[in-house]
Amino acid sequence: MQSNSPEEEYLSRDPDSPAIDPNTLVVRVLRDLYVSVQEEAIPQHLLELLERLDNAENSTSNTEAP
Repeated sequence: MQSNSPEEEYLSRDPDSPAIDPNTLVVRVLRDLYVSVQEEAIPQHLLELLERLDNAENSTSNTEAP
């Protein structure tokens, strides 16, 4: 089942139906965008960079220990 985007839903609504609050539409669009970003995979090069930073931080903290 394919759901319409909030914009499509708004544009295809029955003209006799009550108006949709524009803020509601904005909230829906932003929520959909947020969810899509959350579901994206973290790029491999970023994971590798984080791993290198962790390793550098750990080696620095090990040499500073009394």
